[in-house]
Amino acid sequence: MNEIQPPEPQKTWLDRAAEDLLGDRLPKHFGTGWYSGLLGLFLSVGSFLAVLVFHFPQWLTLSETAPRYPVETMRALLALAIMAGFLFSAINVILRPSKRLGLTGLVFCMAAVLGGGSAVEVGGGDALFRVGIDWFLLNIVLLALIFVPLERALPLHRDQGIFRPGWTTDGIYFLVSHVAVELMTFFTLLPATVVAQTVHAQLSGLNPDRLPLVVEVFCVMLVADLAQYWVHRGFHRIRWAWPFHAIHHSSRQLDWIAGSRLHVVDIIVTRGLTLTPLLVIGFSQEALYIWLVIIAVQATLNHVNIRFDVPGLNQLLVLPRFHHWHHAVEPVDRNFAVHFPWIDRLFGTFHLPRRDWPPATGIAGDPVPPEFLRQLAWPFRR
Repeated sequence: MNEIQPPEPQKTWLDRAAEDLLGDRLPKHFGTGWYSGLLGLFLSVGSFLAVLVFHFPQWLTLSETAPRYPVETMRALLALAIMAGFLFSAINVILRPSKRLGLTGLVFCMAAVLGGGSAVEVGGGDALFRVGIDWFLLNIVLLALIFVPLERALPLHRDQGIFRPGWTTDGIYFLVSHVAVELMTFFTLLPATVVAQTVHAQLSGLNPDRLPLVVEVFCVMLVADLAQYWVHRGFHRIRWAWPFHAIHHSSRQLDWIAGSRLHVVDIIVTRGLTLTPLLVIGFSQEALYIWLVIIAVQATLNHVNIRFDVPGLNQLLVLPRFHHWHHAVEPVDRNFAVHFPWIDRLFGTFHLPRRDWPPATGIAGDPVPPEFLRQLAWPFRR
């Protein structure tokens, strides 16, 4: 195989600003205050946002999740987060020559306390729209706690740090896709529901919800992957569609958050066309919810910076090495499946060299601008 030299990743102005804040140029080994500062800032900012959620649940929580929270348990977790954020930020201030990281954490801790801390009253009232700050906090905490330690322990690329070039752009995509989840769900479900209501009456003999739940979930995954395969392949092959999907491929370095880099048009079209056959067939809501969890985990796992692959199993289920080859600079237009790689075998787009990982990921020539707002506008300008 010809060795492809990966291009030098571009840093955005937000990357550089974050690097200055985090003191990234200083030593980062254990005992320098680096990790305590990161953890302190993470907990402090999260605590402040959680206090805001308590104040304005009608604006900052999803309608699906808001009624399900055990409030007293959440208060206890918030109190622990504030105390831990203060402690780790203080350790950073004591140990690290650059105090910016720790001081920023202490400021957010103080803001959380002044906002009411864990004793904050739960607000009420009606709102014209909702943004999912609660959904963002739950996902960022859960995913970061799982995948960041794994990427540090079992890295595919050892020289790739947590805050690699472009991480701020991907972080913005992660934030937007979670806080605006209700809005995107509306635009995704609206056409799919209309089509399903029109067609499902003609398929009234289908009752997939009578199947055992495990079998039904497998059927959901199969139908969804077949639909998503052709939508995904279409984004690669149709001239006007490719620039929207090229945003996702513009990441030069993959990790747990890189999969969030998706243009809103890509998200709505892909999810809408994938959901349509599922709603038409009439799968149960329980099976669809289980599938949504599976695809969320698998979409994150497939982009991780972890040397993880299981020979034999990688022929049956999509694992990170298979999807990394989808992001390879060369060859292009391979490995479109999300769940089952044998679908690519069936349609002639399978590519998985034995033991090899792609030497470079991204797009040849690097045509996509690195900043978030420019990326949103770029497909339309083309």
